[in-house]
Amino acid sequence: MAGARAAGIFISFLTFPYLVRRLGVEAYGQWSYVVAVCGFLNVIADPGMNAFLMQQVATRREAAFESISDVLFLRLLSSSITAVAVLAIAFFEVHASVRQLLHFYGIGILFVNLLATDHLLSALELFHLRSLLTVMQQLGYASMIFIFVRDAGDIAWVPLSILVSSAMSGLAGWVLLWRRGIRLRGGLRPHSWEGILIPSFHYAASSLMSNVYHRSGHIVVRWFLGDFALGIYAAAVRFVDIVRGFIIVLLQVLMPRIAVAAETGAGIRRLARFALMAIAVISIPLTVGLIGTSHLIVPWVLGPKYLADVPLLRWMAPYLITAPAASLFCGTILFAMGRHRAYLASTAGGAVAGLLLYLTLIPVLGLRGAALAFVFAELVVAGIAIIRIPEISGLWKNPVFAVSLASAILMFAGIRVANSYTSQAIVVISVGAGIYLMSCGWFVRRLIMER
Repeated sequence: MAGARAAGIFISFLTFPYLVRRLGVEAYGQWSYVVAVCGFLNVIADPGMNAFLMQQVATRREAAFESISDVLFLRLLSSSITAVAVLAIAFFEVHASVRQLLHFYGIGILFVNLLATDHLLSALELFHLRSLLTVMQQLGYASMIFIFVRDAGDIAWVPLSILVSSAMSGLAGWVLLWRRGIRLRGGLRPHSWEGILIPSFHYAASSLMSNVYHRSGHIVVRWFLGDFALGIYAAAVRFVDIVRGFIIVLLQVLMPRIAVAAETGAGIRRLARFALMAIAVISIPLTVGLIGTSHLIVPWVLGPKYLADVPLLRWMAPYLITAPAASLFCGTILFAMGRHRAYLASTAGGAVAGLLLYLTLIPVLGLRGAALAFVFAELVVAGIAIIRIPEISGLWKNPVFAVSLASAILMFAGIRVANSYTSQAIVVISVGAGIYLMSCGWFVRRLIMER
């Protein structure tokens, strides 16, 4: 699962620089705005019902299959309502290209998402099947992007690539589940809808809060600074999001096991300690490395049009620590344990903090303010979630954190020295990675000898 997920993210990492270069700053900013708006609207289309179903299937397995048909029917109704909202938002949009993207992608993705099976495959721990579908979907999307997108005039192919590849992946997922013997049991059961909707609305509210602190920056930046600044900001956000995707691969694999551990009352602390150590070993050096090499990475990956992203990425680098921490404590542990009220409290805290910071810092500090708000919102989410999980208290007392930080500092020094001799990004990054790995090995060997 981890390998296939990493392969899918790597494919996205290849299409990302191609898109930002071909579309240009303003067109990429407009596309990012459409994606952000659709992210908010998707909360109406799926008001937490997929999250509820995933949690139920992960803990109850076959006993929860009877809820699938009811969830699909309720989601069809909510998606139809959301389609009307998309048309209303597009009506007031002044840019014709953005209006067309909202019509095409905004409505299309609502009904394509009804076919998604990722949540069921993950809950059933059918990671090999989900891995195959993830890679195939990413390959289909990337193939269409590389073939059909040549400049900003081809922007319509971007949503079309997503819709086609996602629909094919969803249909394939249902076929695989059918061959595994998973059926939609019985007809609709209106008497069960209250039991589905009440906890689902908690997850929907949490998803809305998550969108507020994660996507509000796109909308506020466009309001105050315009499409060009949004393109710069969106490229930086997408870059750190892709890197974060590599970090949290492990968490997606652990979610069903944490859910089972929550039911039995055993093993949560051990799983949480393992995940936290893995995040620390990966996130800390990536954060320090991005601070030290952003001036080399931006022209290499994004191109010379995005040089304004160099200082922006340095301010966003701590996101590679705060976001995985929020994903672990809130998005994985609280979610898997079914503590939807604590989950909502964590995301609501991040939403309030993020929105206030976006609205106050962006007019004053510009894109730097947007980056600071983006990072601190995730920190608030992680902090509140930690408070709401007493079972994991004391996990911070671990020498792995000190080892990772000390090795990252040595790595940063090595990057500075290497960069004084060469400006080749691959060479400098390779030197830094080598120093980090050797430093970690030396520190770990010393700890083992002392004990």
